[in-house]
Amino acid sequence: MSNINIHFDTNLTINFNSKDVPRYIPSIFKILNLDPSTQINILFVDNNKIAELNSEFRGILEPTDILSFSPDFSGTYYGTKKLKKLNNIEFPKHSNNNKILIGDLAISLEYIKNQSENKKIIFDNEIKKLIIHGILHLNGYDHENIKDEKKMTEKQNYILNQI
Repeated sequence: MSNINIHFDTNLTINFNSKDVPRYIPSIFKILNLDPSTQINILFVDNNKIAELNSEFRGILEPTDILSFSPDFSGTYYGTKKLKKLNNIEFPKHSNNNKILIGDLAISLEYIKNQSENKKIIFDNEIKKLIIHGILHLNGYDHENIKDEKKMTEKQNYILNQI
């Protein structure tokens, strides 16, 4: 059984029932051949918090839909200020040491709500798609070039259609 930790930022004003999230994440892990005891932490935040995280870890001072923090893979830093050494980040220790931590996702419900209203798509479906997207990043997928983006998008759509 996977270990899914879901947290909500205290400043969050958008209501979201996260009960379905632990139901489909094990299926995503299975499709990706991840150990069933894999652990993931998901933090739901507002645009202010995601912009703060985006600025600190990517050098981009604006909100985004999702950020992925992996102990195994790193992303690109676009800022000009000197970045803290990311290899010194210590990921949280949890009570069950048999769990494999794949990483952390920070998701802006405010950003996704606006995005889903503008695109006229279902809010919960967009969250599911972005969780898949984030887990793919935690698994080493990226979209820095056209070839990688195509590969990641195909895998994301495949998983979305399977769960």
